[in-house]
Amino acid sequence: MPNLPTSQRLGFDIELTIAASTFTGSSQLIGTLTNEPVMIIFKNQTNKSVFVADNNGSTNGTTMSVNEILLLDCRANAGNASNMGFPSGTSFYITGASGTGNFKITVLYAS
Repeated sequence: MPNLPTSQRLGFDIELTIAASTFTGSSQLIGTLTNEPVMIIFKNQTNKSVFVADNNGSTNGTTMSVNEILLLDCRANAGNASNMGFPSGTSFYITGASGTGNFKITVLYAS
């Protein structure tokens, strides 16, 4: 069963990817989490700075520069919680100008 907070086994989820050639300058859906991440890696492998968020707005999120990688360990430093992170069903959005390369989100979950 996936998403067990006490599991010590990891599994890769489907990688969420969007091509920079499809960027329009408006918020676009990258994809939706199907499992709660133990680790989540945001990779801006494009030639453009982008804004990534868990909403389709333009203020609650983070700007990532060209080739920046953001790795979040959702299990470490979680306080009293087993995991602390984005729940399954969370959608991610990207805003950027058209370019080359891909923006990717890699998820490892407790399986």
